[in-house]
Amino acid sequence: MARPTDTETSPIDAVHQDGSPDPDAIIAQLDRVLSSTDFVNSGRLCSFLKFIVEETLAGRASHLKEYVIGVDVYERGESFDPQTSSIVRVEAGRLRSRLEKYNAVDGRDDPIHISLPPGGYVPVFETNTIRSGGTMSSRIKTWLESKTAFGSKKFTAFLLILAVVIGIATLHFFSPHAPKKETGPPPISASSEQHNSVAILPLRNLSGDVNQDYFSDGITDALIAALAEKLRMRVISTRSVLAYKNADKPVASIAKELSVSHIVEGAVLRFGDKVRITAQLIEAKTDRHLWAETFERVITDPLAIQNDIVRRIVTSLVLKVADDAARAPTATPQLRPAAYEAQLKGRFFRNKMTEEGLRKGLQFFKEAIAKQPDYALAYSGMAACYCLLGGHGFELIKPSEALPVAKKAALEALSLNNSLAEPHAFLGIIRLKYEWDWKGAESEFRQSIALNPSYVQARLFYSYFLEAMGRKKEAIREAQEARAIDPLSLEANINLGWQNLQAGQLEEAHRHFERTAELSPDFWGVHWGIGHYHRRKGNFGAAIESFEKAINSGGGHALPLTGLGYTYAISGKPGKALEMVAKLNDLSQRSYVSPFNVATIYAGLDEKELVFAWLEKAFVHRSRSLAWLNVLPEFDKLRTDQRFKSLLRRVGLPG
Repeated sequence: MARPTDTETSPIDAVHQDGSPDPDAIIAQLDRVLSSTDFVNSGRLCSFLKFIVEETLAGRASHLKEYVIGVDVYERGESFDPQTSSIVRVEAGRLRSRLEKYNAVDGRDDPIHISLPPGGYVPVFETNTIRSGGTMSSRIKTWLESKTAFGSKKFTAFLLILAVVIGIATLHFFSPHAPKKETGPPPISASSEQHNSVAILPLRNLSGDVNQDYFSDGITDALIAALAEKLRMRVISTRSVLAYKNADKPVASIAKELSVSHIVEGAVLRFGDKVRITAQLIEAKTDRHLWAETFERVITDPLAIQNDIVRRIVTSLVLKVADDAARAPTATPQLRPAAYEAQLKGRFFRNKMTEEGLRKGLQFFKEAIAKQPDYALAYSGMAACYCLLGGHGFELIKPSEALPVAKKAALEALSLNNSLAEPHAFLGIIRLKYEWDWKGAESEFRQSIALNPSYVQARLFYSYFLEAMGRKKEAIREAQEARAIDPLSLEANINLGWQNLQAGQLEEAHRHFERTAELSPDFWGVHWGIGHYHRRKGNFGAAIESFEKAINSGGGHALPLTGLGYTYAISGKPGKALEMVAKLNDLSQRSYVSPFNVATIYAGLDEKELVFAWLEKAFVHRSRSLAWLNVLPEFDKLRTDQRFKSLLRRVGLPG
């Protein structure tokens, strides 16, 4: 196929007066792309691209569906089923990445760019504005040429690719106005391969003031979130890396414990109205420093320093990851420093995962919103705090009081920035535990994971959903992914044990509970999980002992009390079981206690009338646990009762 000459599609001839590309110029650009080195030897991708471009120009874009492409391009026949074959989705991902690379390098000066946005199969044709001005390319080239320390021409070429794709981008994670974007096909599993992973260690606070820890920890958290979104590779979560805060340990040892190939470490120093951050990227296997730099900014420019660091890290990692590692650029954020600082404090306290921390975090997120009413990330943090307090985790507020507020905040965050993974995840947990909208919940979880495959909370939430739906193997898989991203997280380790327990793999569950105990022997959740293990094994004495340990080690709330009460009930100790009911009622005078917990103990006592009375209260409260009614063995004896079947129908679960 002959490559058109520049005169055939000059910048003037390539566009209409309204700025839209001319169809003939688009066809010429298609030929140019198909004859490029990126496509010329890939017949299937060429056929795919040619088909969708020609169909779009013919006015048939609405027909570009997965089935049509599978039949017409890949000749799969009329029996082709996109639900069982992912060939079109996989090839679309390859085509999208190949087009991005071509537009950034070989085609960077072409008059038109053809791209394939995520979430569909209709191509987009855009006039290349960079070609007309040329200033951005020249600025990037000048910047690259100044970095003589990077060495080889090959490395410089890679830097140019990433600089064009990412270097002009900033972190939409922090942006109050970042543009919405569609998400793609089902989520990509977070890679667990050690050669394709990175951990950002907590940046050291050099100010000498522990009250400034929120700033250094907040910068660390922001960098982790940004890199997880920018790179399709495993990025260890904040909770796991915080275990190495101020740790005096060799980089190689930390990398081995976290199973990562690269480490980023650095420090933060605030002085007057300025902040200085030093950071370096280390290849763990060789202890080789791939990159190191110091950034200094005035506080009035709080995001520029993170933008620079992320861009440089991504650039340095490009030789270690796939060509499609970089995510698409987003708009430049406009953010008030005071709002940003309040948001950092909110994240700092929220990450403590205590009732006090969540309530303090909520205050700071509200402060950030007061200072900047269109701050998407602050609304997202607010939604998370309300969810954790009222419908997930602590359940210290009635779901009917907390979750509608959480939903409103999550939707506001997404209306400002639909590309944030966090509000999608918490909106999913609201749909699961409060609205009982199973299809909507799964859609939100998958969208969150697609936006950020390394966002551990979405992985955990999705495993809870899969458990509730009885999809046991998938629940274990997502729990394994969560633990790979957050290997030192107590929640991720306990959940992996729990999902194995629910699947009947008792010894595997016990192994994970014991591993969690190695991380934190005094964690109440360890004893709670082991209590369930012993109860399933029929070792009631050991189960009672474990639940009592859970209560005495800081778990004096509804979950351990319920586990202990139910175990007393089925082991022939009704008096002891009723004592636990009394304790739950007493606890409810100080904080919210779900009626579902009381119903569980009465189920163990085989008091059917009381079970259904308390389940009805749980239904009125929209208790989170009703979503698991179909898979909890505590209620197995009630499954033939018409009242139970009626409750399942009202919740929306299959009978």
